Amino acid sequence: MKRPAALAALISLSLLPAQTRQKAPQSWDQVYLNPDARVPVNPSALVLETTANLPAGVALDAGMGNGRNAIYLARKGWKVTGIDLSEAAVRRAREEAGRLKVEFDARVGDVEKMLLPRAAFDLILCLYTEPLAVRAARKFIDALKPGGLLLIEGRHIEALPLAAAAYPRTGFHDNQLLNVYHRLRILRYEDRLMPSEWGNDSQDPRARVVRLVAQKR
Repeated sequence: MKRPAALAALISLSLLPAQTRQKAPQSWDQVYLNPDARVPVNPSALVLETTANLPAGVALDAGMGNGRNAIYLARKGWKVTGIDLSEAAVRRAREEAGRLKVEFDARVGDVEKMLLPRAAFDLILCLYTEPLAVRAARKFIDALKPGGLLLIEGRHIEALPLAAAAYPRTGFHDNQLLNVYHRLRILRYEDRLMPSEWGNDSQDPRARVVRLVAQKR
């Protein structure tokens, strides 16, 4: 698949020591290789709503999973790079993109170990990868173009007891995203009970979900 020139500057950084993150790719591979796993396949409602009237530009989908949002944007004319820890997830994304004859840059990697090009992206997505959304905040802000948008969605930490036991308690705390992304102009912030796209309890699809849409000044 073709690689947008603006993204060629992605450079690997030194490995991070956290053992839990070292195990994460294998854990997610198990999810994506499990035919019974409830993995969302449709584009996120937040992505659909926010990008409906945006002109196509350059986008980064950090923690893209099976590429459901990256492929949607690519079909709309965006130049997209999607990154995920899981080889199985990226393989799914590439297969689906090939089936749809859509080109985007799908790569296996850890965004936290990469140097993103500065002011390169019109849009950055970080959905249901709660720790990454917090730890990579400065990196995401620097990588956005002026006027670029950041979209984040994930579960509040209090919602996770309602979610499947396989998912660790790594959700957002009260107003955490507002504090972490205070340098951006907040266009939309929600913290409410609603259907969660990931980690739903089998008896109740609702969870406390946090959403942020912010713009670089």
